[in-house]
Amino acid sequence: MDADCLIKLTKAGLKEIVCTNDTVFIPSIVASEVVDAGKIKGCPDAFAVEINISLNLISIIPDEDSLYATGDRAVSDLFRPQKHDAVATDDAKLIRKLKSLGIPFLLPGLVLYLLHKKGQMDAVTSLWAIDQLAPFISDDEYSTVRLLMEAIK
Repeated sequence: MDADCLIKLTKAGLKEIVCTNDTVFIPSIVASEVVDAGKIKGCPDAFAVEINISLNLISIIPDEDSLYATGDRAVSDLFRPQKHDAVATDDAKLIRKLKSLGIPFLLPGLVLYLLHKKGQMDAVTSLWAIDQLAPFISDDEYSTVRLLMEAIK
Protein backbone atom coordinates (compact mmCIF):
# COMPACT_ATOMS: atom_id res chain seq x y z
CA MET A 1 0.00 0.00 0.00
CA ASP A 2 1.26 3.48 -0.74
CA ALA A 3 1.08 6.42 1.64
CA ASP A 4 -1.83 8.13 -0.11
CA CYS A 5 -4.06 5.06 0.09
CA LEU A 6 -3.11 4.40 3.71
CA ILE A 7 -3.84 8.00 4.70
CA LYS A 8 -7.22 8.00 2.92
CA LEU A 9 -8.30 4.77 4.60
CA THR A 10 -7.13 6.17 7.95
CA LYS A 11 -8.98 9.49 7.52
CA ALA A 12 -12.12 7.59 6.56
CA GLY A 13 -11.85 5.47 9.73
CA LEU A 14 -11.43 2.27 7.72
CA LYS A 15 -7.79 1.33 8.27
CA GLU A 16 -8.52 -1.13 11.08
CA ILE A 17 -11.26 -2.85 9.08
CA VAL A 18 -8.88 -3.32 6.16
CA CYS A 19 -5.87 -4.29 8.28
CA THR A 20 -7.75 -6.86 10.35
CA ASN A 21 -9.30 -8.51 7.30
CA ASP A 22 -6.30 -8.54 4.98
CA THR A 23 -2.53 -8.35 5.18
CA VAL A 24 -1.19 -4.86 4.53
CA PHE A 25 2.47 -4.31 3.68
CA ILE A 26 4.15 -0.93 3.37
CA PRO A 27 7.78 -0.16 2.53
CA SER A 28 9.77 1.45 5.35
CA ILE A 29 9.92 4.73 3.38
CA VAL A 30 6.09 4.78 3.31
CA ALA A 31 6.08 4.31 7.08
CA SER A 32 8.44 7.29 7.32
CA GLU A 33 6.28 9.36 4.97
CA VAL A 34 3.12 8.62 6.91
CA VAL A 35 4.32 8.32 10.51
CA ASP A 36 7.48 10.41 10.87
CA ALA A 37 6.50 13.25 8.55
CA GLY A 38 2.91 13.13 9.77
CA LYS A 39 3.93 13.39 13.43
CA ILE A 40 6.09 16.42 12.64
CA LYS A 41 3.03 18.04 11.03
CA GLY A 42 0.83 16.98 13.97
CA CYS A 43 -1.42 14.75 11.86
CA PRO A 44 -3.51 12.40 14.03
CA ASP A 45 -3.38 9.82 11.20
CA ALA A 46 0.35 9.39 11.83
CA PHE A 47 -0.19 8.28 15.41
CA ALA A 48 -2.96 5.86 14.42
CA VAL A 49 -0.77 4.25 11.75
CA GLU A 50 2.14 4.03 14.20
CA ILE A 51 -0.07 2.10 16.64
CA ASN A 52 -1.16 -0.29 13.88
CA ILE A 53 2.47 -0.91 12.95
CA SER A 54 3.37 -1.62 16.59
CA LEU A 55 0.43 -4.06 16.82
CA ASN A 56 1.59 -5.79 13.60
CA LEU A 57 -1.63 -4.90 11.78
CA ILE A 58 0.58 -3.27 9.16
CA SER A 59 3.77 -5.04 8.13
CA ILE A 60 6.88 -3.11 7.12
CA ILE A 61 8.90 -4.20 4.09
CA PRO A 62 12.43 -3.26 5.09
CA ASP A 63 14.59 -1.20 2.79
CA GLU A 64 18.02 -2.38 3.85
CA ASP A 65 19.95 0.04 1.70
CA SER A 66 17.71 3.12 2.06
CA LEU A 67 17.70 3.37 -1.73
CA TYR A 68 14.33 4.95 -2.06
CA ALA A 69 13.69 8.66 -2.03
CA THR A 70 9.92 8.13 -2.37
CA GLY A 71 7.36 5.58 -1.30
CA ASP A 72 6.03 5.27 -4.84
CA ARG A 73 9.35 3.99 -6.12
CA ALA A 74 9.70 1.59 -3.19
CA VAL A 75 6.15 0.27 -3.62
CA SER A 76 6.78 -0.70 -7.23
CA ASP A 77 10.35 -1.95 -6.73
CA LEU A 78 9.59 -4.03 -3.63
CA PHE A 79 6.42 -5.67 -5.00
CA ARG A 80 6.83 -9.45 -5.06
CA PRO A 81 4.09 -11.42 -6.84
CA GLN A 82 4.77 -14.48 -4.69
CA LYS A 83 4.10 -12.43 -1.50
CA HIS A 84 1.77 -9.63 -2.60
CA ASP A 85 -1.50 -9.69 -4.53
CA ALA A 86 -1.54 -6.07 -5.68
CA VAL A 87 -0.50 -2.53 -4.83
CA ALA A 88 -3.21 -0.40 -3.23
CA THR A 89 -2.96 3.15 -4.57
CA ASP A 90 -4.90 5.83 -6.36
CA ASP A 91 -1.89 7.88 -7.42
CA ALA A 92 -2.21 8.32 -11.20
CA LYS A 93 1.54 8.52 -11.84
CA LEU A 94 2.19 5.36 -9.80
CA ILE A 95 -0.68 3.56 -11.53
CA ARG A 96 0.88 4.32 -14.94
CA LYS A 97 4.19 2.90 -13.71
CA LEU A 98 2.52 -0.19 -12.24
CA LYS A 99 0.67 -0.80 -15.51
CA SER A 100 3.92 -0.53 -17.49
CA LEU A 101 5.56 -3.06 -15.15
CA GLY A 102 2.58 -5.44 -15.22
CA ILE A 103 1.99 -5.04 -11.48
CA PRO A 104 -1.66 -5.40 -10.42
CA PHE A 105 -3.14 -2.52 -8.43
CA LEU A 106 -6.30 -1.68 -6.51
CA LEU A 107 -7.93 1.65 -5.84
CA PRO A 108 -8.91 2.22 -2.19
CA GLY A 109 -12.60 1.66 -2.95
CA LEU A 110 -11.83 -1.65 -4.61
CA VAL A 111 -10.05 -2.81 -1.47
CA LEU A 112 -13.39 -2.41 0.33
CA TYR A 113 -15.27 -4.09 -2.51
CA LEU A 114 -13.00 -7.14 -2.36
CA LEU A 115 -13.48 -7.45 1.40
CA HIS A 116 -17.23 -7.39 0.79
CA LYS A 117 -17.02 -9.86 -2.09
CA LYS A 118 -14.95 -12.27 0.06
CA GLY A 119 -17.59 -12.06 2.80
CA GLN A 120 -15.33 -10.21 5.23
CA MET A 121 -17.79 -7.29 5.38
CA ASP A 122 -21.55 -7.56 5.20
CA ALA A 123 -23.62 -5.43 2.81
CA VAL A 124 -24.55 -2.79 5.38
CA THR A 125 -20.95 -2.36 6.58
CA SER A 126 -19.63 -2.27 3.02
CA LEU A 127 -22.00 0.46 1.91
CA TRP A 128 -21.26 2.42 5.09
CA ALA A 129 -17.51 2.00 4.43
CA ILE A 130 -17.64 3.27 0.84
CA ASP A 131 -19.70 6.25 2.03
CA GLN A 132 -17.01 6.99 4.65
CA LEU A 133 -14.33 6.86 1.94
CA ALA A 134 -16.33 8.99 -0.53
CA PRO A 135 -14.85 12.39 0.46
CA PHE A 136 -11.34 11.09 -0.27
CA ILE A 137 -11.83 9.37 -3.63
CA SER A 138 -13.11 10.39 -7.06
CA ASP A 139 -16.83 10.45 -7.79
CA ASP A 140 -16.25 7.84 -10.52
CA GLU A 141 -14.50 5.46 -8.12
CA TYR A 142 -17.19 5.96 -5.49
CA SER A 143 -20.15 5.37 -7.81
CA THR A 144 -18.52 2.38 -9.54
CA VAL A 145 -17.59 0.64 -6.30
CA ARG A 146 -20.98 1.35 -4.75
CA LEU A 147 -22.72 -0.20 -7.77
CA LEU A 148 -20.43 -3.25 -7.59
CA MET A 149 -21.21 -3.64 -3.88
CA GLU A 150 -24.95 -3.31 -4.41
CA ALA A 151 -24.80 -5.99 -7.12
CA ILE A 152 -23.48 -8.62 -4.71
CA LYS A 153 -26.32 -10.78 -3.47
